[in-house]
Amino acid sequence: MIIFGIVTSNGAIAEGEDARSFRLFHPDIAPWGDSETQNGFIVEIIETAFQRAGVRYQVVFAPWKREQAAVQQGGYAFMAPLTRLDEREPFYQWVAPVNISYLQLVTTNLALANLPVNNLLEFPIAARMESPAEFNARQLGFRAITLVEDEDVGARLLHAGRVTLWMQRGLPANWAYQRTGGMVGDLYTVQRWTTPQQYLVASPDVPLPVVEKLRTVLEEMRLSGEIDKIKQSFFNEPIACELLFSCRPKQ
Repeated sequence: MIIFGIVTSNGAIAEGEDARSFRLFHPDIAPWGDSETQNGFIVEIIETAFQRAGVRYQVVFAPWKREQAAVQQGGYAFMAPLTRLDEREPFYQWVAPVNISYLQLVTTNLALANLPVNNLLEFPIAARMESPAEFNARQLGFRAITLVEDEDVGARLLHAGRVTLWMQRGLPANWAYQRTGGMVGDLYTVQRWTTPQQYLVASPDVPLPVVEKLRTVLEEMRLSGEIDKIKQSFFNEPIACELLFSCRPKQ
């Protein structure tokens, strides 16, 4: 855990509502965030916004499920990125979108990649628990779902041949697969789904003026293209247009 203090232009610590040090839960899912390097494109986007808004924060890296529970329960906390789903709507203050992502069903078996999803429902599949990956796998009717804490575990299961399919979250999942020693080129996409945007969220007890300050900064960063630039800086290859706020597909 690392503590950051925000200092005003005259050198004094900010006062009022922003003098409180809010807990900021970061994803420990590279390249969104990484507890070892203390960095990632979501980490950089969110911390830039907090600093510009003059909001003090206390960084916490924790398992995804624990982060969600902590923010729902209050305690003046934030987390990102969280997909905005109807069933999650009442539990958070939705500050602003910070990432575009997608779900995809992948396999290392090229023959299976050419089959309809309905023909694959008996094959073992990995999906991150309490995430759109789990919801999607269940809705499609998969019968042998192994729920995993994070994409690293899903990557290891697929690479070791313990599951045949993996419902995963694009960029961070592919990153995790490479860390297992696998090659992204060996992952064959069966189907891909667009998902709602991913947000910075606040616990219900975070004061509204703090939420509004951060919302304003993040909207400015999104509209100026700064969020996309930070995201792209973590990759050597151009990110697909569909994953960038400022990109417009060619007609």
